[in-house]
Amino acid sequence: MIDLALAFYLILIYPAVQLWRSVRQRDVASRPRAQGYVRTMRTISLALMALAAACWANGYSAHDLGLDMPRAGAALWCLLIPAIGLSAMYAAATKKTTPDKAAKLRALAESNDKMPRTPREFRLFLLTTLFVGAGWELLYRGFLTLVLTPYAGAWGAVAITGLAYGLAHGYRTPIQLGGSIVSALLFGAGYVLTGSLWWLIAIHIGLPLVGAIGSYHILHQQPSGEPHAIS
Repeated sequence: MIDLALAFYLILIYPAVQLWRSVRQRDVASRPRAQGYVRTMRTISLALMALAAACWANGYSAHDLGLDMPRAGAALWCLLIPAIGLSAMYAAATKKTTPDKAAKLRALAESNDKMPRTPREFRLFLLTTLFVGAGWELLYRGFLTLVLTPYAGAWGAVAITGLAYGLAHGYRTPIQLGGSIVSALLFGAGYVLTGSLWWLIAIHIGLPLVGAIGSYHILHQQPSGEPHAIS
């Protein structure tokens, strides 16, 4: 029963809590970033402990949870394209720009209160990104697809998990919410088509990490145009 309880939490309870928090935070002071990072890692750790118990009780294997390399029918692009794309994003995020563009980028970076501002926050964000990218992919894609497919079929599982994980990102604007749901649906479809979580984990870790590196460089740009080192 622990697998069904965990599925219930991931599909209904966690998304509802995240939506409520995202709306409520409009009226209360923002939580310190470091505290938010730690809370996120704690939440994922507890969910992964429940997953470990479900695997022990039901005999789920690493293969069952999608921890295989992409099937032979899925080409190597499953792993190569994320690496190439993320490398290009990193280069674009850290290259020098004109003063006017740099000012616009700085204003945009300052408006995102989720990104790290200090070296300590950056280190915490790096660790949190590993938890989020690996943990949520394993829970929402690997585990939930396994549990829901016998009841809803593979594509029904994609729809349910995509909606749940999209809502779990909280609500800021209709465009943001819609984008979160669409992205979650695409990730779910990618998992069903390839049978592997590894390339999705790479993207899920890489995207926010590249964004954090770019934001940090912009916020700590010196007058000379050289960024401060992350220490």
